[in-house]
Amino acid sequence: MTAYTLMARHNEEHPHSHFFDKETLSFFGERLSEMRVLKDTAVIKDVTGHDHTCYVLSSLQHKAPGGPKRTYHYFDVNNYDHVIV
Repeated sequence: MTAYTLMARHNEEHPHSHFFDKETLSFFGERLSEMRVLKDTAVIKDVTGHDHTCYVLSSLQHKAPGGPKRTYHYFDVNNYDHVIV
């Protein structure tokens, strides 16, 4: 799984999502070319307490307060929902 493949599948399942929009990425100072999907999936508990098996997208936010910051985003392996933790 690559970041480009994940983006395509997420956008296919969620056509109204703005997660990978150029403007959204620019706002956070993220670049798709720098994003990586980690090799292993992870079981993540979302904000409502439900478990999801997820792809983990690693990204560097260049515009984070205090300087660049590594961040992780989670996408459900079954439906490519962006899982909020």
